[in-house]
Amino acid sequence: MSWWCSADGRAWTWEWRPYLGAWLLVGFLFAVYTWAYRSDPDFPLRRKLCALGGIVIILIATDWPMASLGAGYLLSVQMGRQVLIVLIAVPLLMYGAPPVVGRWLDGSQRRRSVTKVLSNPLFAVLATSGLLLAVNTPLVSDRTIISPLGSFAVDFLWIVAGVLMWFPVQSPSPMAPRLVGPLALVYLFIQSIAPLPTSFFMTWAEYPLFATFELAPRVVQGFSAVDDQELASGIAQVLGGLVIWFQITARFLHWAILREREENATVPDFIRRADAREAARAARTDR
Repeated sequence: MSWWCSADGRAWTWEWRPYLGAWLLVGFLFAVYTWAYRSDPDFPLRRKLCALGGIVIILIATDWPMASLGAGYLLSVQMGRQVLIVLIAVPLLMYGAPPVVGRWLDGSQRRRSVTKVLSNPLFAVLATSGLLLAVNTPLVSDRTIISPLGSFAVDFLWIVAGVLMWFPVQSPSPMAPRLVGPLALVYLFIQSIAPLPTSFFMTWAEYPLFATFELAPRVVQGFSAVDDQELASGIAQVLGGLVIWFQITARFLHWAILREREENATVPDFIRRADAREAARAARTDR
């Protein structure tokens, strides 16, 4: 049993090969979250369930078979792992983060200074794009995923990139996000297009760019390394973009509902009663 996934050059089989490090990681996350929730028993159940979902997704992305396929056989699966961790698991974990985390981050001037930097949208865009570009270049990827330690470093940097990406709009409770409303939507739109150059070079390449995946034993006969590379680019661009645009849509609807409630709350009672009488009169007229 290996402690983390890596490219070992062996022919692919569907024999179950669990990774001890992945199970220890999710066990640690589950224990920490469960312990931290005890200090806030009234924390919403939906947020706890989101955190649990994030932990489950982390396990799916870091254990067999997805981790084995992604680290040593198929670049497309590796891109799928990146989407799962950076764009789905991390924001779920941050949304469900116990309030004690937010209180700790806001508990001293030094930590507040750090969170101020992390929540800076320009820093977040540049740092996230830089990290994802670095780990997705052949120069870095081919040299890291050949060992468990290097592959773990890639997965860890994905988690870091996810935290940096989502911190401006999804800071741990009870901290208030730096960007809300239209500003958050614009920020997420920029984040949806910022990583595109990372996958463009895979789309238009006429030959395999990653030696590890080019030389890996074929999992599906007839599915070449170039085909795999093009699919990986599509997953990064299309699937990743859809996940972010789902967030944009959900946040827009939430913001619109809050705006409507605020506007209704500011309308004097006599105006609301007059509007109701006018609507009732119009309804009788229509009859």
